[in-house]
Amino acid sequence: MTDPYKPIACSLHDEYEIAIMSKKQLNIKWSDDTDKQHAGKVIPKDILVKDKEEFLVVNTQDNKELYIRMDKITLLKT
Repeated sequence: MTDPYKPIACSLHDEYEIAIMSKKQLNIKWSDDTDKQHAGKVIPKDILVKDKEEFLVVNTQDNKELYIRMDKITLLKT
């Protein structure tokens, strides 16, 4: 079972939207559903809302598509 979703700050949401529109690479750290930590450079593609949770849709450097729950992103560097 996953933790309840905690909405992110509007200013952070805006940063993601700007990165999506400009196709800007982000350097992020996040944890997955099992609390395993990940880090990497990604290209944000979209924001998806599913079951009242927001996900950042990204492409990784090895061209995999990931859906990262936005409240699980712990570090954002542009």
